Amino acid sequence: MRFRAIFVGVLLLGLAVFMVQRARFGLLAAVPPNMPPDARFVQTGYDLEQNERLGQWIVCREDAAANADWCRVTSQKGDVVFEGQFLPLSSPDRVPASQLGIGQLDGRRLWTAGPAEQAPVPVIPLANGQVLVPVSDRIAIAERWAKNPEESRHYLAAPN
Repeated sequence: MRFRAIFVGVLLLGLAVFMVQRARFGLLAAVPPNMPPDARFVQTGYDLEQNERLGQWIVCREDAAANADWCRVTSQKGDVVFEGQFLPLSSPDRVPASQLGIGQLDGRRLWTAGPAEQAPVPVIPLANGQVLVPVSDRIAIAERWAKNPEESRHYLAAPN
């Protein structure tokens, strides 16, 4: 009888620990089938009912033929939100594949107004400190941020 009480107590304690950990960390969305396993997730919200993190998946690859880098941003379910050629904000030259590691992502710093696109465009930080933006918006964003250092600091500052 005493063994049964101890067993039930340990089982309940284990279940409680599991529930606390699940609630604390939330369930990460699975990598969508149209994204490679090395895609990075940026959290933009949280679904309390489903206990899962909401956000977007990002991946970038070198596109040597276009002298640019190609990036795709999808919803957490895999719907393509933005896709195209990107370049570093500070250079007209593509980033080599060896330096295309995505840096720390922050959902509050992922999108900016795109002058050419007339819609929000992704701002993708790289681990090497560079920032990728769409090719069509690169010059206009660089000029706008040069005139408005506060906006550029918002996007170029390291996330907390």
